[in-house]
Amino acid sequence: MTPTQASVATGAYKAVIAVLLLIIVLLGVGLYATSSGHLFSLTGYRYSLANPPNAQSVQPPNTSTAQPPYTVIWNSCGGSPGSGCNMSSNGWREGSVPDTYDYFVSFTSTVPIRVYFFTLGQFVQYTVCNGDVNCVSGYYSSLPATTSQSTAAFKLAEGCGDYVAIYVASSTGIMHPNISVKQNAAPFITGYCAQAGGG
Repeated sequence: MTPTQASVATGAYKAVIAVLLLIIVLLGVGLYATSSGHLFSLTGYRYSLANPPNAQSVQPPNTSTAQPPYTVIWNSCGGSPGSGCNMSSNGWREGSVPDTYDYFVSFTSTVPIRVYFFTLGQFVQYTVCNGDVNCVSGYYSSLPATTSQSTAAFKLAEGCGDYVAIYVASSTGIMHPNISVKQNAAPFITGYCAQAGGG
């Protein structure tokens, strides 16, 4: 039996592979360090709007507010209306605001809830930044944080189908929504849709 000698080329390949693996490890460590310890994180990403809503676009239209009776569109989160909706700290629930309708916010809650009315573009900014309102550009309407809100009217959708309502909890608790609408089409374009280059 004659001993066989390993090819010289095999040793060179092993050295090249070892160097490439070392480079990959160093690049991985560099990526980890530059992303603040969050590999593949989107937290540094900001979605920008070419034409964010201006101050005029959040002024309610000079139209009459729809009168009762209203149609309830949200009063539970999958269970019976009395069971409420679980809210987490800085978590949110969202719902679209129908075009040509007045949108009425009513709820009770065991924790303060703040309501934001964003355009669809602003909602994308908000979600990309995982609920950080500081990422939202331009102007928007909101209701102050409270545990009880009674029939606050949002009217900008009377002539614009570009709005989402966001319900943000300050801590963990239960919200009992009673959100309603009534058709009240404005005879003109309203809100962000009326802004030049908007909606």
